[in-house]
Amino acid sequence: MRAPDNQNFAPTAKNAKLSDRDVALRRILRNAPQDLWLDTIRRTTGDRHNTLIYWMLSQPECDFAVAAHAFYRCNPASYLQDPAPLATRPGPAQIFAVVLKNWEIGYYRTHNLRLEALDIDPDLQKRLHDELKAQSALPFTIPQEILYPAASGKLVRLSSSQSPNDAPHLWPLYAKLGLQVSDTAPGLKRRVAQAKGFLKRVGIR
Repeated sequence: MRAPDNQNFAPTAKNAKLSDRDVALRRILRNAPQDLWLDTIRRTTGDRHNTLIYWMLSQPECDFAVAAHAFYRCNPASYLQDPAPLATRPGPAQIFAVVLKNWEIGYYRTHNLRLEALDIDPDLQKRLHDELKAQSALPFTIPQEILYPAASGKLVRLSSSQSPNDAPHLWPLYAKLGLQVSDTAPGLKRRVAQAKGFLKRVGIR
């Protein structure tokens, strides 16, 4: 499940082993449109999904919007406060470096998906620009395309059969991996919960 042509791919740890769920999700993403990739990275939380994000960033087909989302979610301005050279082969804990190193070898040039407000926090972007102005030199380069991403591309469009919230084959997998999805499974159980919620809102118990 790795990209053998990516010279920046970190060596696999001897004891690293993906769960069956992790492998299943990677297989689904491998054959899915980039819409699902961007939708998936938007559902990640904290550092717990860094190995999944790292895998996505290391695939040649990864869209620019996915990479830009990953770049900004790791608070890039913090890396400019005491800048250090990037690791030659950064791993899952070094998403900032992964994006920049892979850009150097030609990744993320496809920009079919549109970045939205939930992908780049304006405050994080401003902090990054402010830190850049305060620096005379950096041991790495942040591409202008990432600093000032164009408002181009199409919005994510997923049918109910492709959406992790609504597809019966995706919801359990995403929920068990801790990716953000609806609290209840799609189908009758969710419809009953929604009906109870509606009745409660209108004062009928």
